[in-house]
Amino acid sequence: MEEKQNEIATKEDIQLLDSIYKQNRDKDSIMIYLQKIQSEMGYVPQYAIEYLAGKTKTSESHMFGVITFYSQFSTKPVGKNIIKICNGTACHVGGSKVLGKKLKAMLHVDDENPTTEDRLFTVQPVACLGCCALAPAMMVNDKVYGTLTLEKMKDIIDFYKKEAENGDI
Repeated sequence: MEEKQNEIATKEDIQLLDSIYKQNRDKDSIMIYLQKIQSEMGYVPQYAIEYLAGKTKTSESHMFGVITFYSQFSTKPVGKNIIKICNGTACHVGGSKVLGKKLKAMLHVDDENPTTEDRLFTVQPVACLGCCALAPAMMVNDKVYGTLTLEKMKDIIDFYKKEAENGDI
């Protein structure tokens, strides 16, 4: 998936940013604005950084520093379903690295572009999910899947694809 270099804000995007700004301007916290933008848009686009910098009189470089420091923020669009692949010791021993590579190949994503073109999935390797007894494990949104095999992963991905086709997610 190729990232849009110069995304242009739509009228609806600006209305959303205006609303977020107006609802939170008394709190005077860059973090609150960024969290709201991330929550509403799924990521923090460049035009939102520019907009917020102008409204708050904060430099874009300062905002970008905050965004890149905290892992909760993304400057690239993320999928509707976030898949976290555990790379902790137990999962690693159980084959999570190989499963993670096969999952990325199955979804046609990589480390540089972890989100599918249809923005249905984003794959994020994590240090540990805390589910060592279920190794190897992954989490899709808030649901943990353990004792993974390639076949199980395919079934899980197919389930979420069908849910999306049916409009259930």
